[in-house]
Amino acid sequence: MKLLKKRVRSLLVQLYEEVEMLSDDDLQQVGAVVESLYYDLYVLRFIQQANRSLKPGDSFTREEALRYLRSL
Repeated sequence: MKLLKKRVRSLLVQLYEEVEMLSDDDLQQVGAVVESLYYDLYVLRFIQQANRSLKPGDSFTREEALRYLRSL
């Protein structure tokens, strides 16, 4: 575990040094990509949780969902 913590710390230092070398424009582009990835992973996590907890009959088929929406 100590080895892993040491490695993570060294990677964080290296990452910080790399970020410092980026121009403001590059940093904005990287920020946009990281933000998009963050949201994708966030949604993926909830999809995976839903897939683990869904049981047959818990969700609508496409046709059932359309029928339900039309009845509102």
